[in-house]
Amino acid sequence: MNRPTSQLAAFVAHVASRHQVEFSDYDGLHRWCCEHPGAFWQCWLEYCDLPLSGATAPALTGEGFLDRAFFPEVKLNYARCLLGGMASSNENDPAVTVADESGAVHTLTRGQLQERVLAIAAALHKMGVQPGDRVVAIARNSIESIAACLGSAAIGACWSSVSPELGVTAVVERFQQLSPRLLFANSVYCVNGTTRSVSETLSEVVELIPSIEQLVMLDPTDPLPSVRGEITALDQLMAQAPLTLESLVDFPFDHPLFVMFSSGTTGKPKCIVHGAGGTLLEHLKEHRLHSDLSTDDTLLFQTSTGWMMWNWQLSALASGTHIVLYDGSVSYPEKWQLLKCIDDFGVSVFGTSPAYIQYLIESGIQPLSQFRFKALRAIQSTGSVLYESQFNWIAEHFRNVPVQSVSGGTDMIGCLVLGHPDMPVVCGDSQCLSLGIDVQVYTDDGPARDGSGELVVTQPFPSQPVFFWNDENREKITASYFAAHPGLWTHGDQIRITPNGSPRILGRSDGTLNIRGVRIGPAEILTVVNQVDGIKEAMVIEQQSPREPGGSRLVLLLVMRSEKPLAREFVLQLKKRIAAATSRLHVPAIVVKVSALPRTHNGKLSEKAARDAVNRVSITNQSALANPAVLDQIAQLVPQAPS
Repeated sequence: MNRPTSQLAAFVAHVASRHQVEFSDYDGLHRWCCEHPGAFWQCWLEYCDLPLSGATAPALTGEGFLDRAFFPEVKLNYARCLLGGMASSNENDPAVTVADESGAVHTLTRGQLQERVLAIAAALHKMGVQPGDRVVAIARNSIESIAACLGSAAIGACWSSVSPELGVTAVVERFQQLSPRLLFANSVYCVNGTTRSVSETLSEVVELIPSIEQLVMLDPTDPLPSVRGEITALDQLMAQAPLTLESLVDFPFDHPLFVMFSSGTTGKPKCIVHGAGGTLLEHLKEHRLHSDLSTDDTLLFQTSTGWMMWNWQLSALASGTHIVLYDGSVSYPEKWQLLKCIDDFGVSVFGTSPAYIQYLIESGIQPLSQFRFKALRAIQSTGSVLYESQFNWIAEHFRNVPVQSVSGGTDMIGCLVLGHPDMPVVCGDSQCLSLGIDVQVYTDDGPARDGSGELVVTQPFPSQPVFFWNDENREKITASYFAAHPGLWTHGDQIRITPNGSPRILGRSDGTLNIRGVRIGPAEILTVVNQVDGIKEAMVIEQQSPREPGGSRLVLLLVMRSEKPLAREFVLQLKKRIAAATSRLHVPAIVVKVSALPRTHNGKLSEKAARDAVNRVSITNQSALANPAVLDQIAQLVPQAPS
């Protein structure tokens, strides 16, 4: 759809008029926002025209990241902001559509969703759930999950969810720390046409978390799980007389809304608490300004309830956007099943991951040969680095729309690099830095606005965590973000920023390699490797090797499309190709074929787990991995370095 003026362009004009400034380009706008954070965030909050109470000034108080406070006088209700949406939406507009792998489709209008949410809120209040109580969920990607989440938020409860395929240990390690009062859960979930029961998991989880007083089933189940305490069906909650939107209580700007979890690969997952105001303000900025979402749009982001993109997509309701959820396998019953949803539901903005794009490439799927994607105007990708070869494949096989590589994370429940509705796409790059967030590169001389190095943020921002759960002395949050570079937020990514402000994420900084004293980003090697025919997936890690100059050597793990062993000639040619494109230091000493690479339950590759395996270091938390058995294979195939 062609809009005469993007929302970002309209907002820039508003800022320029209000503050009597001029911007020659986006980089100039971004710098002004970072130099005047209070003015920017106050201007944006007022521009959003949300139903809130209290004064919008001061916008920012306190010094530094840990003592900052945004909008201390403002109060709002997250659920009311979403249910109200934009003024141009109405109760008959579609709010949420869910499609699953069986072909079933279910849609709720904004009016219907509001009625369900307010009924659930009334029932939870009657059950004694109080503001600040933790409500957790083992939930599918469904309308019921969204209604339960918003019903909880409406009365000030704090929501945390995981997907139903997560194992008991992983669920308990996360939820037990929160001492939740109530658990929402699905009884079954489906993958590749197979229905799997969650009943045994529920029984163990409720037994191991004694704070859970009530289990609410999100779907009909027969027989009921065998658990202590009361079991209620969601239908019973929705049968309650609903509250009214006007009767919902406003809560402080930083009132706890969501608890997200770190990956847990370095120990028990840390509980990251995000506030309602900061989450909403950041999501509105990313949706309306960077994504140009409005009541004219339909958004489908490929996600699960355990990934922050589920929460991110949910907030799009505040922009009046119709959101589409997909539940089940994206490749069942047809390998192009998810693509069919994009076409069928007129999706205008499609969110996915490099892993899914790679799946399409490997499966030989040519989207435009089967689908037209008439409404599609943008594709967004996140979760890992989107390589240039994948950019090029998308440009050739989808409609000619912008490919926006976005990146941020659970830690800030949003993005640090994003798309821009009015800027061209440079293959391999993200279009711009997130407006109002002072992203810089850490160099030997400190933070810099351009160059290559570790990604840091130099000033507080509203969507940073309000605190970590069970971290009274702030030791965990300090160690996570501020220990490496005191006074700066260290995000854990390597980034390159050009002099005109164009960013490119190069990979995780905890996977940075140090070979003979030279820091090497894994992305430099993987960019070459991923262009080689026959290679499905790759990971490069560092193995301690005392006899080597510098004390370590490079190991390249390959997942191949063929079941044949690696040929010596193939390995030699691969090494020559890496050397020619990079340097001799980038050439791996060891190249081995493995059946798979270690991944967390969120689908992210875990370089740390593979690195620990090849270095014969004890894996601290295997329950954080979806496929821990692969570590034994890696340890067996990679020879131990001579001491």
